[in-house]
Amino acid sequence: MKKILLFILSAIVATSVYAQEKKYSDHYYKRYAEFEQEAPITEGDIVLLGDSLTEGGDWSTYFPKTQAKLGKKGGAIRNRGIVGDTAEGIYDRLDQIIPGKPYKLFFLCGANDVSHNLSVDTIVARIEKVLCKIKEECPKTKLYLQSMLPFNESFKRYRKLDGKTYMVALINAELERVAKRHKIKFINLHPLFLEEGTESMNPEISPDGLHLKKEGYAIWSNAIRKYVK
Repeated sequence: MKKILLFILSAIVATSVYAQEKKYSDHYYKRYAEFEQEAPITEGDIVLLGDSLTEGGDWSTYFPKTQAKLGKKGGAIRNRGIVGDTAEGIYDRLDQIIPGKPYKLFFLCGANDVSHNLSVDTIVARIEKVLCKIKEECPKTKLYLQSMLPFNESFKRYRKLDGKTYMVALINAELERVAKRHKIKFINLHPLFLEEGTESMNPEISPDGLHLKKEGYAIWSNAIRKYVK
């Protein structure tokens, strides 16, 4: 009976979301429906919010002690990443996060915005819009803005990123200023993922020049460990 009810709920959610103008990918709406079936975000949770880079991480296993500690109080480390998502898409699904007023929230996006041929100013403004909404409606949430990671055009996998490596450093510089202005902790991950002597993603930790192998997630999780604890 419980499975039947969950199936019906999923169908209702999917139908209501699709009834709106479809702005994003099928995967976006599938993940949205899956999130609706999960227990709601609460004040005892730590949320990692972003795109495919976030979705690809098994975050609760990277921080087992924190996960166990949260679990004793009914909380958890929650992965709210969606492949292909943009700042605009993330803003449109904050209704699944903000009401719970999570304990901490780590936010990262930008690569897909770059691939959509948006300007640096537009991308930064859209990310800032997300941050402002979270800060305004979740004033007690400890908010962390993570820099964009580099990508590597030499893989020739993502043609929409060709010739745009330079944008990452520009966006990150602006995001750092945004974080300072809004008194948000900025975590500069970018240098940790660079191939030595370049501005590109280290090819040894990426399968395609954009996403991360397990070694990449080890670097990332170690970089934010002190903030997750």
